[in-house]
Amino acid sequence: MRDLFCSYYTNSKAITSYMAAKLDITQNDRILEPSAGEGIFIDEILEKNKTVPIDALDINRQAVAILKKKYESNAAVLVRETDTLLDKQLDVLGDSGGYYSKVIGNPPYGAWQNYEKRNLLKKKYAGHYVKETYSLFLLRCISVLKLHGRLSFIIPDTYLFLNMYSRLREVLFTNTRIDEILIFPSRFFPGVSFGYSNLSIITLERCKNNEAVHNTFRVVQGFGSPGEFALLLEKDERLPQHLQVFHFQQKDILDRDQCRMILAENKTSSLLSKGSKKLGDVADVVTGLYTGDNLRFIRSAHKDVKGAKNYAVVEPDKVFCCTSLYGIPNVQEGYVPYIKSASRRRYVRQNEEWFVRWDRKTIEFYNSNKKSRFQNSSFYFKTGIGIPMVKSAAIRGFLMSNHVFDQSIVGIFPKDTTKLYYLLALVNSDVINGLIHAINPSANNSANYIKQLPYREPDEEILKRVNNKVQELISLEEAENYDKADDLHKELNAIIGQIYS
Repeated sequence: MRDLFCSYYTNSKAITSYMAAKLDITQNDRILEPSAGEGIFIDEILEKNKTVPIDALDINRQAVAILKKKYESNAAVLVRETDTLLDKQLDVLGDSGGYYSKVIGNPPYGAWQNYEKRNLLKKKYAGHYVKETYSLFLLRCISVLKLHGRLSFIIPDTYLFLNMYSRLREVLFTNTRIDEILIFPSRFFPGVSFGYSNLSIITLERCKNNEAVHNTFRVVQGFGSPGEFALLLEKDERLPQHLQVFHFQQKDILDRDQCRMILAENKTSSLLSKGSKKLGDVADVVTGLYTGDNLRFIRSAHKDVKGAKNYAVVEPDKVFCCTSLYGIPNVQEGYVPYIKSASRRRYVRQNEEWFVRWDRKTIEFYNSNKKSRFQNSSFYFKTGIGIPMVKSAAIRGFLMSNHVFDQSIVGIFPKDTTKLYYLLALVNSDVINGLIHAINPSANNSANYIKQLPYREPDEEILKRVNNKVQELISLEEAENYDKADDLHKELNAIIGQIYS
């Protein structure tokens, strides 16, 4: 169940029992539940430890009232209405070096913070990403753990990969000893389903820096059901073959760019190492225009265009050939071709499906309106490569030329134009597809992650071969000879695979 504070209440016995077991709770513990919700974790703990002291906090007044009624006969459970992230009592406990020996919870995620609270959080958690609350709950609860106190949280797995959480990862790997991380689909969590990431359960222990950096831990993924979590608790642990297990030393992660976790085989991890040349070194990687009001300024070619349901169809006599950043002169209303969606095929887009308003009055609007983003405009109309920001099973990169492109498209513009066709083959290869999923397994291919892709320079002979094959493939695509084009793509894919082997 989800409430208005974006708290997802945990109603899975397999999840709660695994997390409670990982904490190894005794009667001597003092436990914090920082977002108590319906009290599911508290119930799990009380099944075996009826009198262990538990502080149950929640910001939701209605949830607090229900909890107080539920536990009124148990003096060991103290229920308190408060904002865990800003609570003064927790400030004192954190400043004194920690108070709780165990913390368990499912902190809220996806909640929008108003600007006043966001400013407070920026000051309190300086250097950390504050638009998403779950990471701040993790920081907060580590701060109130005693030395060698343990924590188990269920949270999205994005903290392991996304650039915005690099500072959090640094804190985790220098101040705690990670015991185990499980990664699994959000559908395991009753009532929850989101496509941008998986969920994770992280269990850790607060410790000194020298203990943290030399710690080795494991990440397990590939679960078929939450019932398999119990297998990890067995002494004679025999895991099913479909589970993937990765082992990491925290020191090694700290040595990587942005302390990023790479869940991949050693070959992929090696390619993504700190010292390797990156795509961002050889190409400008940028996103495009946001009009500020797409339904007002964007038109579709016809009603059958995918995603065009609410868009007006462009009038053909209002489409112009113009590549000026100042807009189409001497017209009241005019449009130019626009790229705002994925391509059906690799290498070449088949049809003009979208158009963006480009008369001079509208360009002035884009430049002055607070919502609009006339960003990276020096790359509009230039020749480059586009890939959609929304991730799919396989990247389909395509040529762009004489087009404006949308913010949902990542544009790649080689600094050496002789490498254009090589980069086009590269972004369409299985190698790069695997690498981008390793760098960021979440749903987006944002420019900052594309920049981090490792780049290997081909020798002159191979570059010439690739260029010739890509030009031939483009001709086949334009002639709609798709079978031969697909065969040629396989050849190019093999060449790129050899370069990166």
